[in-house]
Amino acid sequence: MKEKLVGKFIHISNPSHNRGFSTLELMIAMTLMSMGLVGAVSANYAAQYWSITSETSNEGLYKAKTKLEDMRSLVKQDFYQIVSTPPTISQDPSDPADASCIKGGLCYSVQTIVTDLSSCSKYIEARVSWQIYGYPETTTSLYTNLTNSSEATALGGDCILNQPGGSWASAAPQIVGSLTFSPGKLLSSIDTLHKKIYVTAATSPYLLAYAAPTSVGQSPSLLGSIGSTKLNDIDVEKDLATGRTYAFVAKHSTTLQLSVYDVTDPAAPSLVTEKKLKGIIPPGVFSEGWKVFVYGGRLYMTTRETSGNEFHIFNIDTPAQPIEIGTGFQLNRTVNDVVVREQKVGGVVHRFAFLAADADTSELSILDVTGDSITEVASVDLPGNQDGLSIFVLGRQLYFGRQSNVSGPELYTFDVSNPSSLSLASMIGQGEVGADVHTIKVTGPHTFVGTSKSGQEFQVWSADYSTWDGGVLNAGRMQSHSFSNLAPLGIDIDGDWIYGISQNAGSDSLQVLYRP
Repeated sequence: MKEKLVGKFIHISNPSHNRGFSTLELMIAMTLMSMGLVGAVSANYAAQYWSITSETSNEGLYKAKTKLEDMRSLVKQDFYQIVSTPPTISQDPSDPADASCIKGGLCYSVQTIVTDLSSCSKYIEARVSWQIYGYPETTTSLYTNLTNSSEATALGGDCILNQPGGSWASAAPQIVGSLTFSPGKLLSSIDTLHKKIYVTAATSPYLLAYAAPTSVGQSPSLLGSIGSTKLNDIDVEKDLATGRTYAFVAKHSTTLQLSVYDVTDPAAPSLVTEKKLKGIIPPGVFSEGWKVFVYGGRLYMTTRETSGNEFHIFNIDTPAQPIEIGTGFQLNRTVNDVVVREQKVGGVVHRFAFLAADADTSELSILDVTGDSITEVASVDLPGNQDGLSIFVLGRQLYFGRQSNVSGPELYTFDVSNPSSLSLASMIGQGEVGADVHTIKVTGPHTFVGTSKSGQEFQVWSADYSTWDGGVLNAGRMQSHSFSNLAPLGIDIDGDWIYGISQNAGSDSLQVLYRP
């Protein structure tokens, strides 16, 4: 070994080191080369993955878009036939993208998820999934809202297009604002339309119109009032022909059961006309106006059980001049809630009235009122002698509430794909509430239920009736809220907020609920 002094440093050279790479150096070089090759392979894999994914994603989006367009087409034929479908492999011989699947290669799975928001609005998701061999499954979705414009028109604009915002399942609702009446007014009914609140009462003034709150912490503000007689029920609609807004009211009178008010300017409501019901045998005990429902140029009105006819139809093509059609139909029972809608059955459009009544053997029944003729086409006798109190129809499901039943459930769901064939066999869900179910409103994933249960009068149930259990208390219930003396049929929905009224001779209230 030789030593050389270079400046202050000593350089020691070893001739044997200059003959080639050491084993360690070779290992380092091979490792670096391997890392480079792995990086190149990974980059190539990623490039191939994103290239293939881009190609298949475009096809997936195309299939999702095609599915939504198919749904739009079906809406024009029959709004209620649009329902959720399970994932189905797409193997369309006319579609070149499906050729590979048909031959045993790449397949696209297509699924439709439908959420009913109201009788005139559905939320649709078209979901497409696929998996390329060796790669993870990929999913793409497109969403849209489909509306039933004829239904919205038939209801005079009183039909929600979107479910209330907020997480109603995660916590109890909060109060936007409220009004307390002392002494109480015995509020009897509520209807909301375009951010206006209309309530009826048993004491003067009998019809009150409020402006809905515009922010949390604000209470409804009184706009106007009118009326000289106790009122039992109200339905408000906007007449598209004139642009005016009318309130149709069931009046607590045996001689003039129907009152019509012009509430276009809610600060100055005016009485338009009053009508006496036909087909009632004097003296007509309990023949006061009881329930009203406006639908498609007709007003459907009931009395309590009386001597004569309890169910009546008015032509309201000209709302200010209602004309009763015929002399009514005898039910021999008191109808506590009524819903009317049109539905295509066997390719033919029928108009049905769905009734919840106090009859032991016909607490749930359906009338065919197509063409203004009235025929009872179906009825259900549920176990026990509890009365029907509330009813709601959404999509192909009918939701039904009855009096508290110590030996059975109070909340039911029926399949009404064909209303004329309704029977006990049509029942598809039962919920044990443990109290009277006197109000039902369903939208999206939530069923809003008004009950007589102390401290839990306002309840939020899942609209998925498969979570209910008729033998287990509150199975399917997500939240509850104390709303003392919540009135029968005392809930309505407008936008993101839910409006409710209590019924108490000493002190009652109007509350506006929401969820952040």
